[in-house]
Amino acid sequence: MVDWRDLGNIWTTFKELDIRPIREEAERPLVLAFAGAAGVGKSTLIAALRHSKRSRDKVISPTLETDLDAPTRLDEADLVVLVLDATRGDFSIEADWYRQQKDAGRNLLVFYNKMDALRDTNTLSATMTTWVGARVAFGSARDADSLATDFVPRVIESLPGRALALARRYPLFRVAVARDLINDTSFANASYALGTGFAEIVPALDIPFNVADMVILTKNQALLVYKLGLALGLSTRWQDHFAELGGVVGAGFVWRQIARQLVGLVPVWGIVPKVAVAYAGTYAVGEAILHWYQTGHKMSGRGMRELYADALARGRQVAQDLAARTPRPSLPRVALPRPALPRLPRPRAKNVCAACGAKNPRDARFCSRCGAQLNAE
Repeated sequence: MVDWRDLGNIWTTFKELDIRPIREEAERPLVLAFAGAAGVGKSTLIAALRHSKRSRDKVISPTLETDLDAPTRLDEADLVVLVLDATRGDFSIEADWYRQQKDAGRNLLVFYNKMDALRDTNTLSATMTTWVGARVAFGSARDADSLATDFVPRVIESLPGRALALARRYPLFRVAVARDLINDTSFANASYALGTGFAEIVPALDIPFNVADMVILTKNQALLVYKLGLALGLSTRWQDHFAELGGVVGAGFVWRQIARQLVGLVPVWGIVPKVAVAYAGTYAVGEAILHWYQTGHKMSGRGMRELYADALARGRQVAQDLAARTPRPSLPRVALPRPALPRLPRPRAKNVCAACGAKNPRDARFCSRCGAQLNAE
């Protein structure tokens, strides 16, 4: 049984990691541009992107805003959002502008704004053929839940590999990016635990793989904490992250004690409990941090236990799904040489008499019945 002081090992482990690529990814410049006719809601949408639930104010990030007839250069924009007023029926001007930008190689997203004011959504069907092949989102810039449902996922899809930078600069995307990080890391830890769990069925490999589990899973959780801190707008210094988030997630690392209790039990209890624990511990840590960001309060002990219980149930389902889709390993078949069998003497052929047909020993020279000379070799 480990001591609570072992929880401090997470900080020691983190010092061994190279976090520079993660930090550089989060700090890479990222510019969004919003184009559209006057009055379509570009400014309202930009304000919604910059509003932070944590600080209750706006985060100022580089953003371009332009009308369709303005000469604003869009070369520096990583994504151009064409904002439409869904209550208008004619988008011929926007269609011409869209084709020009598409020919210029722009990364484009079409957003139908003011969907909450549209009485009949069927009226938009005829306009959809204009944007064939483009990413299209629907919602209302005045409704954060509406933006989170469709607009936010489409923007994230439009900027592959830029999720950390997007969330860091535009708070509207923080919750969605954080949940993606939590889910991806939890699934990765579960998959890793599944792979080593199969290996632990072989007794000789049990201890080495369980030691590796503690190292790999702990590092993955530490990186998750750091990535969440970057996505949620904290400083790039990992010491600041853990100083602020250490108390938030400390109780979540109790899963490591449970995991260590499972050492050596895989052959008896099966792989599913180990995989479920690896998933649940990681998921609980991430959700505790996200709860703190959204509410400004640390999750209570009871809330943490309930969160872990829910995460463990999810982990069991993930474990069962993974185990069902994963081919079971088998011991290698070794082709052993067949033992050499003694060669038995071939039966000797009978010496048949040509005169009477009697069978005689092979070495006989005369037939034992009629006395005729035999011709056998």
